[in-house]
Amino acid sequence: MEKTSKIVYKAKTFVKNNKQMILFVARVAVIYIAWKALSWFLGEESTPIDDRIWPWLSSGWEAFNDSIRIVILNATKLWFDIFGLSSEIQINYRLWVHGYAIVGVGNYCLAIQLWLFFAALICSYTGKWINKLWFSALGILLINLINVFRLIAVIYAAHYYPKYIQFNHDYVFNVIIYIFTFLMWMLWIKKFSSNKNTSKISEATEYEKE
Repeated sequence: MEKTSKIVYKAKTFVKNNKQMILFVARVAVIYIAWKALSWFLGEESTPIDDRIWPWLSSGWEAFNDSIRIVILNATKLWFDIFGLSSEIQINYRLWVHGYAIVGVGNYCLAIQLWLFFAALICSYTGKWINKLWFSALGILLINLINVFRLIAVIYAAHYYPKYIQFNHDYVFNVIIYIFTFLMWMLWIKKFSSNKNTSKISEATEYEKE
């Protein structure tokens, strides 16, 4: 009985001392589960629209993805046009930079999951809603800008370092964009959130990052 009491006491003490960290983990878990549930209803990109659970919803989702995809492709193409490199966007949403490489942009490459995760995490914290809205919009805009430069870097890497393209695509470039998103979240916590007890979250997430 005494041993059980000690365990309960230690558990309560841990929860009390790490309340903010636990709340942070809970937020992340809820957002992640919500996204996975939504993804299940929307269906995989490779699955025909008519074979998905709600075709009408999936159709709108794919149209939204396509609109973002064409913006990113055009922004990337503009970079190469400025530097005098001939390029064209093909009908299957691939960018061909003549003499360099051809890259395709799938739904996962658009980082929309990261947009939603970032905005949901910001909105889950205390603070003025006007600040949450403009900061979320700014974060999403910057994520897209980084994504454009990521695509530019992928094309250069495919041309100059083809042996490492898979590693760069799957790890290096993704790590960069996730680190940026993490830093944006840290900025929100320090400058805009009205929660005064967030230092432990920052320390915990720094530890997890390492």
